[in-house]
Amino acid sequence: MTLFRRTVFDRTGRFTKGDGMNQVIRKTRACTLETLDKDLRDAIRTHGANYGLRDLEENILMCCETISAHPKKGFFGGVTTTLSAVYVTPKWLVWADGNNQKDGTAGTAQLKHIEVRDYKTTASYSVTPDQGLNVTGRYTNKNRTGITFIMLDCEPDGLRFRKVLEEAMNVSQRSNK
Repeated sequence: MTLFRRTVFDRTGRFTKGDGMNQVIRKTRACTLETLDKDLRDAIRTHGANYGLRDLEENILMCCETISAHPKKGFFGGVTTTLSAVYVTPKWLVWADGNNQKDGTAGTAQLKHIEVRDYKTTASYSVTPDQGLNVTGRYTNKNRTGITFIMLDCEPDGLRFRKVLEEAMNVSQRSNK
């Protein structure tokens, strides 16, 4: 994670400023499950074990890791970083995130039970600009529907993940009709 973490900090280790509208800096990189941050991978595997999901790691179409740096406001300032992961299989959308080491949480949803929208297309974007996906639907660990935010940048790896997810959802919806 150290090399990946440097992408949002300058050479002196200070936070690089956002785009003016949004002070959150995000950097997404494609990876494999094996190169995914260990704590996030462990959170995903624990979640899968807790819910008896034995097929979460089968046929991964694309996996990404995103680091987000959020400047803190106030007297002490500083930067909070969040590391997140997401991958898609023909059946599942799987995600995890953590604000610091050892606090990763994970979630899953079957593609047939969710709808996904790019955050830029939502009404919330005009109030709080950000980069990522809104996922609405029924998740594995919920009995009712909900919404979650998947952090992804708008660079090539983040855009490619959106495309792979869209294609997987289209195939899933066609096969469930």
